[in-house]
Amino acid sequence: ITESRVNPVRAIAAAICHVKRPPRVWVQAGAVGYYGDCRDQWCDELFPNGKDPLAEVCRLWENAFHAADTLHTRRVLFRIGLVLGSDGGALPMLANLTKWFLGCAAGNGKQYISWIHLADLIQMFLRAIEPDNNLAGTYNAAAPNPATNAEFMRALRHTFYRPWCPPAPAWTVKLISLLTRIEPSLILNGCRCAPKRFLESGFEYQFPNLRGALKNLYPTLGAPAG
Repeated sequence: ITESRVNPVRAIAAAICHVKRPPRVWVQAGAVGYYGDCRDQWCDELFPNGKDPLAEVCRLWENAFHAADTLHTRRVLFRIGLVLGSDGGALPMLANLTKWFLGCAAGNGKQYISWIHLADLIQMFLRAIEPDNNLAGTYNAAAPNPATNAEFMRALRHTFYRPWCPPAPAWTVKLISLLTRIEPSLILNGCRCAPKRFLESGFEYQFPNLRGALKNLYPTLGAPAG
């Protein structure tokens, strides 16, 4: 996992150093997993690196980017949250579980999900590469209103007309993770990210709230929450 993140960054850095006309800007993807499991603490871009294994992967990933010697290229790093899109990523899987009446919270449901609508993320990338823009350094690429796991799943149940269902205990999530090869900390841990630098730059979100984001992605659905 670490090599799949670090090695491409090093390859890009080496390529930039060997071309006569280096790119004006390099926008690098990172992840909010950098902060580790922060419970209900707000994490802006100055919040320290977490201590769990995935946070360490993110640290090494970012270190490779910061170590690159690209003097003539403006560099921007996005710590990206859970991207909401109907055609890929985690949301379709969670939506399918919800449709099958399995849209329950995981563990105690209090872990935060820092999410972002795909349309807003695209606008962030476009803004970062604009030639007259001064974006540089690290930015949290997440919506300003993260949701707890319980709130997130409640919003999905509302979207798909599904009633309440009891939460899945942490041991169940870990057992399923063994079968699906999904790291359980991705589900049971979370961070409450604040996109401070984007808000300070005047970025306007199309979808700052979860209900609005899901309604946009599934426009023909919606019902009272279960």
